Amino acid sequence: KLVVESSDISKYLKEATVAIEDHDFYSHSGISFSGLTRAFINNITGGYTQGGSTLTQQLVKQVFFADEAQDRSIRGIPRKIKEMILSIEVERMYNKDQILTLYLNESPYGGRRNGVESAAQTYFDKNAKDLTIAEAALLAAIPQNPTYYNPYNVNGNESLIERQHSVIENMVEQGYITRAEADEAIAYPILDSIIP
Repeated sequence: KLVVESSDISKYLKEATVAIEDHDFYSHSGISFSGLTRAFINNITGGYTQGGSTLTQQLVKQVFFADEAQDRSIRGIPRKIKEMILSIEVERMYNKDQILTLYLNESPYGGRRNGVESAAQTYFDKNAKDLTIAEAALLAAIPQNPTYYNPYNVNGNESLIERQHSVIENMVEQGYITRAEADEAIAYPILDSIIP
């Protein structure tokens, strides 16, 4: 894993990550009660399983609870409570940019690639600070399911592109990029630019 400073990460990657993972990131204090409520209702009414975790909670899970994170049963509730308490503490100790930088340096991006710098160099042969909108959106799409969305996983490529397009659409909706920039990023043949 290659750890980089905030200034060495593309603003597009930061925006793409917030847009797809936690659009309330800059307004909550570590926990999103609306996100938890939405996830709880969706999960008990038979919708697709979704989490209500903020980026801060995901960071805490990656750093402190990596071994227990896959337990989505009732046994996982004490971990979730600890995760929420630690998230509030992390938000008190660090500013939003520091938290986002830590998250991006810790996140899994497929295979043995953890951290955005490693992912950017592996997939695009460039530094994380130089990522385009299309590249940033592709990387932001991966951490939700890094094994399935691994760009080298031929079976998941169609789903990866769908998720990348969702990231781009979310970036437009949240005012990070223009419609024209989004259309250009969506039209770009991103999988053709992946380094074999």
